[in-house]
Amino acid sequence: MKHWLRPSTPVDSTVDQYAFKPTGSTTCALASLIHDVVHMLQNNSYVRCFMVDFSKAFDTVDHVILIRKLHALNIPPNFYNWIISFLTGREQRCKVHDILSKAIGINLSIVQGSGIGPSLYIIMESDLYPKSSDNKLMKYADDTNLLVPETSNCTLTE
Repeated sequence: MKHWLRPSTPVDSTVDQYAFKPTGSTTCALASLIHDVVHMLQNNSYVRCFMVDFSKAFDTVDHVILIRKLHALNIPPNFYNWIISFLTGREQRCKVHDILSKAIGINLSIVQGSGIGPSLYIIMESDLYPKSSDNKLMKYADDTNLLVPETSNCTLTE
């Protein structure tokens, strides 16, 4: 992770993500949020904050889309192939007492608690940007906050 995936991820695509990074924390996220709100209030009467918690975000990551995004990064082929191997050919079963269900293939989701899962999630959401440069986006894991000042060239709805 430290040697291939993080260095290959463009800094500008993760600058607004405060989780799963060595330099990120809830303290940094809150400080950035307060800083941006105060900065916007210098020229605006109010700032709207649209807060989104993507439910089951890690469970809904599409492997095809993620692999396409990984392919665009400058990752060594052996590491890229290892990630593909990690994502493909996975199955799940349920066991109730002594009865085991039929195996079903998994083509969505990344394991949040795995060593690679959080970094893969950051890559998956790295192309989520605000529509306007007047607005600010701040991400913390699967939580996203959009700040829209009173005078913005696009509305909160947009």
